[in-house]
Amino acid sequence: MKKILFCVAVALTMISCLDGTFTQSYTADVTFECSSDVYANSFKDSLFVVPEGEGFTYMSYPLVFMQKQLSGTYQGGFMMSYLKGEADGKLSKAPAENDAYRVHALMGASGSSTYAVYYENPVESMRPKYDIDFGYKGLGTCTPLGCYVNNTTLVARKIKEHFKDGDKLVLKARGMLADGIVRETSIVLAEYKEAKDSVMYNWTPFNLSALGAVDCVDFEVVSTNPDVPGYFCLDGYLAAINVEY
Repeated sequence: MKKILFCVAVALTMISCLDGTFTQSYTADVTFECSSDVYANSFKDSLFVVPEGEGFTYMSYPLVFMQKQLSGTYQGGFMMSYLKGEADGKLSKAPAENDAYRVHALMGASGSSTYAVYYENPVESMRPKYDIDFGYKGLGTCTPLGCYVNNTTLVARKIKEHFKDGDKLVLKARGMLADGIVRETSIVLAEYKEAKDSVMYNWTPFNLSALGAVDCVDFEVVSTNPDVPGYFCLDGYLAAINVEY
């Protein structure tokens, strides 16, 4: 299903070594699913935070999901989670610890166990400069194709408590290159109107193809209500990778 939604996301690998040049083209499909050993040894309370460093990769893909730490404590950017929420947008359970990192759905996209959670710390110095970094800058191109996004349980609760008519929660994605070119696209995570209220509780496709080739991607969570924090969930991240050297 993921590959149908974004059309060009056909897993294709081409390798050429003619004239001493190495070329490889493929689609990175970041599902965040891990082996049982990783779940047992690297996750704590169903969460994975990089023990040291500035981010984490998935499999051998040259994509770094960045995070910010202070004295070994997570401050912002990406982490991984396999906390389960409630189906069909329900909020029947009492608020729980780590609801900020719990998806507002039963599980990950397409029934997966694990997904990424992003937090945009309101203090700029407590969040990474960029959020997804292409590790082969100067050696190839990275073109984001799309992903699935959803709210966290905490965000859904805060929206229910604080949103008023006209309030909106929007996720913006910006693609950047070293020469300063910036392209942007966005998706609405929640919107309150007098006629109809809508809060995303299903994993929803977010088409990123408008960003074109990028060196990095930066996310911004924009809320008209300051009582709603800047979290969102991400899964099934697809990017076309081309490397040549």
